[in-house]
Amino acid sequence: RGLGFVHAQERFFQMDLLRRQGAGELSELFGAATVKADQRARVHRFRALAHRFVSELPDDQRRILAAYVEGVNAGLAALDRSPFEYQLLRLDPEPWLEEDSLLVLYAMFFELNDETGSRESAHGLLEDLVEPELAAFLVPDGTSWDAALDGGVMAIPPVPVDAADLGDPVAEVAEFRAESGSDASMVGSNNWAVAGSRTADGRAILADDMHLGLGLPNTWYRASMEWPSDGGGVAITGVTLPGSPAIVAGSNTRVAWGFTNSYGDWTDLVILETDGDTYLTPDGPREFEVYEEAIEIRGGEPETIDVRWTLWGPVIDEDHTGRLRALRWTAHSPEGANLGLVGLEEVTSLDDALLAANRAGIPPQNFVCADTTGRIGWTIIGAIPNRRGFSGKVPTSWADGSRSWDGWLEPEDYPRILDPENGILWTANNRQVSGEMLAILGDGGFDLGARAQQIRDDLLALNAATEDDMLAVQLDDRAVFLDRWRTFVLELLTDEAVAGHPGRLRFRDLVRDTWTGRASTDSQAFRLVRTFRVET
Repeated sequence: RGLGFVHAQERFFQMDLLRRQGAGELSELFGAATVKADQRARVHRFRALAHRFVSELPDDQRRILAAYVEGVNAGLAALDRSPFEYQLLRLDPEPWLEEDSLLVLYAMFFELNDETGSRESAHGLLEDLVEPELAAFLVPDGTSWDAALDGGVMAIPPVPVDAADLGDPVAEVAEFRAESGSDASMVGSNNWAVAGSRTADGRAILADDMHLGLGLPNTWYRASMEWPSDGGGVAITGVTLPGSPAIVAGSNTRVAWGFTNSYGDWTDLVILETDGDTYLTPDGPREFEVYEEAIEIRGGEPETIDVRWTLWGPVIDEDHTGRLRALRWTAHSPEGANLGLVGLEEVTSLDDALLAANRAGIPPQNFVCADTTGRIGWTIIGAIPNRRGFSGKVPTSWADGSRSWDGWLEPEDYPRILDPENGILWTANNRQVSGEMLAILGDGGFDLGARAQQIRDDLLALNAATEDDMLAVQLDDRAVFLDRWRTFVLELLTDEAVAGHPGRLRFRDLVRDTWTGRASTDSQAFRLVRTFRVET
């Protein structure tokens, strides 16, 4: 109740935007400018799902949620005037509902997951249209930057024999193609843990830096709370997400934990075998469920869209051959979205923390934790589907029953790494595991292991780590990843290439002569090399 009160007093407009983003109701505030965003969200019908799933929450979670909601509305009512954003909009804030806190969670699903299945769709397109060798080359399973926790290495595919058809110099930039990506996706969360065996005072240390898009206000709200309990009382400090009653990441003096986005594969595209208004299921033909979603638009008439749902989820699009596809997503199930995160607040050991994490329903994240005994561990927090009959890499039909999500993994089946021999754990949105554990998680678009590799190497260089050492790792601005791109640029800008091109000559001179090897704000060479990589 207290947390809800202060959230409402200081962040209610942020909370309102999050619930509206999850529900597809932004246009009630902003008019026609946000209709397309609302249309995309309405496909998932999260308002209806949240209303239903709230009633199915366990009693302990429901009591906490009820107290939080009471605090939010009390905090809002106690303000002398509405938050200034509503004064600018000339609107009054609407009270907080229990289902709104699940909608805030769904807004984070949109932020952290691929709700369109775009990666899987692209893989399916490649499989259909190009030779397997070329597809493997364009979308490799691994690169030399990999830094998995289990040490697993993935084979780097060779350059296809007919690679010359793709343009010169493909042979020289095979791995660079794998590394290149859109600048629009700036993933970058990092965390790590150092076991007591490797620290100066024998205590484990955890560092966590969750990067999300910059905004005002900041995504997170820092809080400290204390309350009595049978175990002698709880004192917890961490960051919260306004709109949700749980501590997201922090420490309860016994266990500390933090997240990075896992980029596992949490969505599947299901190819529908249709016949008119029906689609084929393992139990025979079935009619689509059609829902009429009315989008209220401030200053305009409501807009109504029809949303079709299947046994597996909403109809999301059609492929390049015109076949309809439905989306199966962890967010659409009660196991995928709940308030289980509050279970971490009173855990007393590493094992308890891992178990609570595996039972929580949030967008699945890398979960790194440490406890007062000096132990450290990694697992996935959030629900993991039990895929049966397929890998999830490309869209498939589930009509004959040979492919499905056969329930959800139990905690004992989750990938875990506990107390590693080298005394360190690290995650940076990269591939964390290989083999059977990777098959469970799937690849939902892992970031390169370059950041993870740099963090790992920094940590391995420490023998008696302190908190100051952790800060030094966080502030490590060495441009290790871009160093090879600098070499590549200089190989391209030969004397012949720059002759008669003063711009190219200046570019080469700056990259060659002013490179400091660091991502510093005053480094022209760094900016040039980085822009070359992004735009190439």
